[in-house]
Amino acid sequence: MLLKHIINSEKREYYIKEVNAPLWKDIITLGKRYVEPTHDNVVHPNTHRLLDWRDEFYQVWDLPIGFKWVTEAIWKVVINKYEHSPNWRYLLDWVFMKAGATNWKPFDINRQMRCWKGERK
Repeated sequence: MLLKHIINSEKREYYIKEVNAPLWKDIITLGKRYVEPTHDNVVHPNTHRLLDWRDEFYQVWDLPIGFKWVTEAIWKVVINKYEHSPNWRYLLDWVFMKAGATNWKPFDINRQMRCWKGERK
């Protein structure tokens, strides 16, 4: 049975209430403990890129408040970990390298998506 069928059909309510809700709460709670990253308090070039990507992300996505809170926390955690930890920095560099060097399916800006505001020029 396909993973998406298990999560979205048979056990949908379980995953929403018993997995997603506490996961989101924990991500938001723990993410708030990190320092707010800014261009003024980071030094690594890719950290600056992550900050720019984060800002652009919120220009093109209009997320419901709960989803916005969790994505803000995820950005904060990723940027903080990248900036202060070589182990995380190397891991994320590898992930981005692999995504760019494979046949990763590209983002389709023409796809109709909930919350998508569109590219800003």
